[in-house]
Amino acid sequence: MALPFIALIGACLENGLVAWEQEILQQAVVEAGRQVYTGSFQTANAGTTDAATLIGRFRTAICTQPSGAARVTIFNCANVRVSITSASSYAGATTVSPVAINNNGVSDWNPNFQSYTCGGASAIMVIQAAVDIPVFFPFLGAAPANLPNKRRAIQAATVFKIEPYTTTSVCS
Repeated sequence: MALPFIALIGACLENGLVAWEQEILQQAVVEAGRQVYTGSFQTANAGTTDAATLIGRFRTAICTQPSGAARVTIFNCANVRVSITSASSYAGATTVSPVAINNNGVSDWNPNFQSYTCGGASAIMVIQAAVDIPVFFPFLGAAPANLPNKRRAIQAATVFKIEPYTTTSVCS
């Protein structure tokens, strides 16, 4: 009787931990997305056209609290994958799955997930972030692994229309 009870307690704890990690990631994406919403991210990175550099800078914004202190996370913030895309309308705003089936029929990170589109004034933006976390109790289905090595992807997203900031166009 003890083994099933301990496994059930472990699965409940893992579900709580996943929910907490999900909330941390969602809050971080919303707070970092506010920089894009106001145009301050675009203005601060004017002249930078390398998507990998811009994704890295946005990842840094996700991993930093508005006060400038490092964000306390359970997951490794350096492993966060970011997708920033624009849409022509709210109805046309679609998300990209961070996980895809590879050629061997196994789930893995989607190579097309990470992207950066510079958002100008009044553009509709879709910001997504995903990170992998360990799965400790996969046999109970509490947090099924959808990545190799008993890992699970959690993700967060926000959609908004950028304020019509007055700075000259910083997107090239």
